[in-house]
Amino acid sequence: MKKHFIILILLFSILLSACGAQSAEPAVTETPAHNMANVFPEVEPIYETFEQDGVKVEFTVKAEDPFLGNTEIAKGAYATVRFRITDIASGNPLTEARPAAWMDLFVAGSPDDEQACQDKVNGYLKGQISNRPLVDLNSFFILAMNSGNTISVIDPLVQVGGITQLYTTLLLESPGQDWVASGDGNTLYISLPEAGKIAIADLQSFRVTDKISAGDVPVRLGLQPNSPHLWVGNDSKSARDSGVTVIDSKTHDIVSSLTLGRGHHELAFTPDGKYILVTSESDNEVALINTKNFKVVESSTTGDLPVAVKVSPDGRRAFVANGGEGTVDIFSLPDLALQTSLQVDPGLTGMSLAPDGRWAFVLNPNRNRVYLIDTASGELRQILEISAAPDQVIFGKESVYIRPLNGTSLFSFALSDLESGQTLKLTEVPYARRAPGESAEHAIANPLAALPDEGAILVANPADNMIYYLIEGTLSPAGSYQDQATLPRAVTFVDRSLKQEAPGIYSGRVLIPFGGAYQVALMLDTPKLMHCFDFTAKPGEAEVSAQAQIKIEALNPPSQIKRGEMVSMNFLVTDSKLEQPVDGIEDFVVSVNQIGGNWSQRYLAKSVGGGMYEIQVTIPQSGSYNLLLGVSSRNFGLDSMAPLSMQVVE
Repeated sequence: MKKHFIILILLFSILLSACGAQSAEPAVTETPAHNMANVFPEVEPIYETFEQDGVKVEFTVKAEDPFLGNTEIAKGAYATVRFRITDIASGNPLTEARPAAWMDLFVAGSPDDEQACQDKVNGYLKGQISNRPLVDLNSFFILAMNSGNTISVIDPLVQVGGITQLYTTLLLESPGQDWVASGDGNTLYISLPEAGKIAIADLQSFRVTDKISAGDVPVRLGLQPNSPHLWVGNDSKSARDSGVTVIDSKTHDIVSSLTLGRGHHELAFTPDGKYILVTSESDNEVALINTKNFKVVESSTTGDLPVAVKVSPDGRRAFVANGGEGTVDIFSLPDLALQTSLQVDPGLTGMSLAPDGRWAFVLNPNRNRVYLIDTASGELRQILEISAAPDQVIFGKESVYIRPLNGTSLFSFALSDLESGQTLKLTEVPYARRAPGESAEHAIANPLAALPDEGAILVANPADNMIYYLIEGTLSPAGSYQDQATLPRAVTFVDRSLKQEAPGIYSGRVLIPFGGAYQVALMLDTPKLMHCFDFTAKPGEAEVSAQAQIKIEALNPPSQIKRGEMVSMNFLVTDSKLEQPVDGIEDFVVSVNQIGGNWSQRYLAKSVGGGMYEIQVTIPQSGSYNLLLGVSSRNFGLDSMAPLSMQVVE
């Protein structure tokens, strides 16, 4: 079993055990190597070695900046935590160890022995917000692109007394439409069409770190393979401003801007990243652009309304789906010559490639059909009849899931069945209370996401304000996540788990939050092993603790209000070190949650001067409520102070 799968199963049983049963039988290697430095010399020194029950664990931390290279282990630096786990008798690496690990500051004067380590890990395993570490190296976070100008970050492991598992919120200048993550998973780029910008979010700290202008109406995004260039489709109504903008993701500078045809633009790179194809929906065109000199090499007329473009895995063919006349044009590359055009049905809206690129799935919600095209031969192999307007597809580890816009079930089949040549048998998987088409809130980004190597998918449904979690092979959701204040239009995830980068060597990349003494707790299930390793990070400039940058005081908070009555609430924010009022905070969030109920709302507190901030609250249901306060930009999480309590009466 994979680690994420285990973690999520245990979430829903509320009995978390970070590692499932597994064999400790050592793998066989010809040349045993005890010392991690023999495999990765650059990670010296080894901070600590621990041995127990025939197992040896070596621990080290190496700091590195993505652009500057090796650096000191200090506050604000990225660092890689590594464990090498070997069988002492043979010296062979344990490749099925599946370690669980947590990183937290060590409080001076607290016990530092094996019992204290065990107590600390037991606290982490409870999944309660009061016991959460600074860094959890076992799980993932869910990101939901919401109906407003926010992205919710959800921790699927943390329970907050019946409240949603909201970890934090990213505030955007305007609603997002598309997003793409960097190859290392540390940065997320979000298109903001209304603002004409791209928001850049750091996925270690979950903060929007920059906003850059990206031409008129930036919508579709694409990161060029083997390059730092971010390509942006500009869907401007002005013919002069319709085209693509190219941004250097390192410097955030615009390096090129090309005028193309009018309408929405879809993007597809060749596997080597040397070319990009860009469609122009209103002018029925596709352009082939050289990504080195940013010049259009060739352009060709397509069928009516080109809604999607994909490139075969060998880079020799491009497929363009045309929604108006219902054709799929097949072009040769790099000459962009039309080879053939497959006639299907009008009403196409999208196209996706299977993970290996062998099959193209062309979606037609208007005719309730999905067309399967063999990209190697360019032939139409099957037509799937799926009711309720199939409009999205996602590929799990072994299965394909197709989501109908107007239905409450997914339709699935095994990826391996595609090669059989037989008619595919679809399995219906009910998952939602309401059809997603009942909501007007949708985005260009996919509302489905697959957890890699874990055999599970996430489905965002704005109609019932829910993100569903499904395990491959099951016929109902294994669980769901909800942020009451928003409507999720798209979903993705951030993987924070340890990876086995070499036999027996498990690593995870972290952002060092603060300077000071740290403990990294490690746990193995089979063989049983638990130990806390130590390292020290240097303080950064103006170092402060996670909860000490600011103080927030609620001024005369009402203990009781009437249902439906608008009430003003005021808060004073001061610098905890200088003890002076702090103005100008733009991400002061107040989350109001009904205890034991289903009403929740998030408010953005507005600065009124002198360190004072205000919200206007109206609660439509009677009951008990708590208020959580958070300011992401000042490291003040929703769990940084005790919740405020309030009673709503008739």
